[in-house]
Amino acid sequence: PVAETFRVIQGAMSEEHVRATQGVFQFELSGEEGGTWYIDLKTQGGGAGFGKPPVTADVVMSMSSTDFVKMFT
Repeated sequence: PVAETFRVIQGAMSEEHVRATQGVFQFELSGEEGGTWYIDLKTQGGGAGFGKPPVTADVVMSMSSTDFVKMFT
């Protein structure tokens, strides 16, 4: 569920989202598919996925992977 959520987020990104947000969000997830994930709405083109973001995160959130999926659905 976590990887699929990030695939959907990545597919929905646009330059408009990047221009409007200008932030990088890092998620420290526990549980199934846990680990470090990110949403980059600062770098040109944006990005989302597993691992550390390409630039320093503006916000770091820690939660369970279950809560993360609930938050985005």
